[in-house]
Amino acid sequence: MEQLANLCKTVWDWLNGFATYMSTNSILSGTIATLFAAFLIFVFKEYVKKPPNFSGVFEIECKTLNSAYNPYINLISYYTLILICDNNVIEGHIEKTRDIENNGLIREYIGKNRSIGEVSGIIKRNYLRPNHASLNIKINGEKREYTILLYFRKVNTDVMHGKFWSTAADSSGNVKWKRNVF
Repeated sequence: MEQLANLCKTVWDWLNGFATYMSTNSILSGTIATLFAAFLIFVFKEYVKKPPNFSGVFEIECKTLNSAYNPYINLISYYTLILICDNNVIEGHIEKTRDIENNGLIREYIGKNRSIGEVSGIIKRNYLRPNHASLNIKINGEKREYTILLYFRKVNTDVMHGKFWSTAADSSGNVKWKRNVF
């Protein structure tokens, strides 16, 4: 029991001496404080607020609300995305699977009739606010190439709602993102 008391006293004396030394040595105390802060940020970033995983197959639904070409207004287009996510960088491919026109006509795109394209994007990771995601999509359409920009204010890998802008008839509208088929 006496040995334990001596060990505790020795540790206490060492900690007191170290604390006194740290309070008088600003370079060492600043270095240790910086390393501790970096460790806390790492733990928060990797374990508390993990990066979202956008690797996999996803479906998006784009509803056109504004367009320079009136027949596109209220057009609903569906796409399948196959993505790979590396931390905050997203890459992959996209295929247009169907359209639902204003009159309710459903146009399915199968096999060689599908418009295909490439996807690139980023996730802006925020520590205290929701993450943001932006995807730039280049599609080889039936008549010409066009670009779609998707923007999501709150990132979730299962279901998200956002906005889209497209160079196809200068259209824009709402987009839904799901891991499952619509």
